Amino acid sequence: MKKLLLSITILASAMLGYAQEFEVISNKQINTGNNAAVFHPRFMPGGESLLVTSENYVGLGIVDIKTQSYTKITDMVGAGYMPVISNDGKSIIARDADYATQRISIYQIDVKTKEKVAIEKNIDHINHIVLEGNDITFAVGGRAIKKNSITGKALTNNEVSSIYVTEEDLKLVVYNKGIRSVVDPLSTATRDVNYCWSSISPDKTKLLFVAGNNAYVSDLKGNNLINLGPIHAPVWRGNDYVVGMLDKDNGHYFTASDIVIIKAAKDAKLQQLTTSSGEIKMYPAVSEDGNNIAYHTIDGKLYVMTIKEK
Repeated sequence: MKKLLLSITILASAMLGYAQEFEVISNKQINTGNNAAVFHPRFMPGGESLLVTSENYVGLGIVDIKTQSYTKITDMVGAGYMPVISNDGKSIIARDADYATQRISIYQIDVKTKEKVAIEKNIDHINHIVLEGNDITFAVGGRAIKKNSITGKALTNNEVSSIYVTEEDLKLVVYNKGIRSVVDPLSTATRDVNYCWSSISPDKTKLLFVAGNNAYVSDLKGNNLINLGPIHAPVWRGNDYVVGMLDKDNGHYFTASDIVIIKAAKDAKLQQLTTSSGEIKMYPAVSEDGNNIAYHTIDGKLYVMTIKEK
């Protein structure tokens, strides 16, 4: 038994302790002004504030990192599930869910005035929403929909050249100028694999997703597959690194979790960024410049970490 535990310890050290490519400059808890629990942070443009929500994605608010104050944005149910922030930080695209009917509506919210404008109402469940300039893309019923957020006009596929990735029925789907392609690099004739946490690299050349217990990177067709290991809730840091959480559970609830980073390359090694402790650190977000990582603990404490590439 002692030999087994020693082997596990050595394996964990090899996985986490090799190739320390980043230095952690600081890791500070950010209060919310009223010390309320907040979850699922996302950096606002400029990196000086964070968009946050509740544990069950009800409502949105903004936490100023410097003043550690909280501003409420909306109470919409489901608004905190994958909201999208405009490049200028002046508006947020968020959903409003009706659990009774299992339908949702999409709204654009003005951050300053809190006014909201309907983009689409009473539609089926959707996953990812993309905002490029004033053009919003989302997929419903196997079809990509693009709308201008100012005029509300539906756009043709050729009017927006974006590449859009989402999940439909737990499969990866890529839309390129409206052409839909299912990407399924891991399923076989005897094994059907489900996917989640998909995203596209900033340069739009690589996919990041979770299947089973591991995170993967591939090209847009699912080729050149790289297994990054047991990382959950992965997000891109630029085009070359992935940040996520390395968590453990007992089958019922989380027992431990830390924030890790890994290069999106074969044979890369995980580097643990947070210090192992009784706190369970979850669902990281990365600032646009890649220098800061925000995350929350399981009890709703908010942290911002500053890192530096060696």
